Amino acid sequence: MYSFRHNRLRLIVSTLLLGCFVLTGCAVRGPYETRRDKTATGAGIGAAVGALASILDGKKEADEILARAAIGAVVGGGIGAYMDAQEERIARIPGTRVERLDRNTLLVKFDSDVLFDVNSSSLGGQSRQTLSQMTNVLKDFPKTAVVIQGHTDSTGSDSHNQALSERRAGSVRTFFTGQGIQGQRLVAMGYGETMPVADNTTEGGRRLNRRVDVVLRARAR
Repeated sequence: MYSFRHNRLRLIVSTLLLGCFVLTGCAVRGPYETRRDKTATGAGIGAAVGALASILDGKKEADEILARAAIGAVVGGGIGAYMDAQEERIARIPGTRVERLDRNTLLVKFDSDVLFDVNSSSLGGQSRQTLSQMTNVLKDFPKTAVVIQGHTDSTGSDSHNQALSERRAGSVRTFFTGQGIQGQRLVAMGYGETMPVADNTTEGGRRLNRRVDVVLRARAR
């Protein structure tokens, strides 16, 4: 399963970087080689591509959940109001930010270091309080697929970062299921350092890249 997803992510990132090269003339040695350069990871176009690739993969995973899970669909044009209501509720949770990606998709971002200490996948008291409030929203909107995405900065080895991101996403998923959220609605994915949203050469950038995001997506019938 990891090999399949890893190859798919390589394809997504490579395609996006190739598009950048064609449209803007970006000077890159090759899409995958650029991603592997730790001194440049997250800078400029790399961060933009990482953010976009993460969103695209989150939507794809959510669509797979919606296709196979019996969680229902929102009636017709009501999907806009359904997502609006979720967005409003989540925006009230301290330590979170929510973005509307399209009519039926939200991206929830937790402030850096709210959920986990550096190099840790254990949820503390503050993070549990934040996730408890998020759980209440998920319970009130049961027709939403939930994709939990773990990311790290570029400090440390690739294998360590990959494993850490998977454990962090898994910890959030375990918390949600422990609070009564149906497991079939949830998927946890770790991306390691491969999808930065900021410059990994600065402390501020690395702090932003150490994150767990949640993609919420529903479908209309």
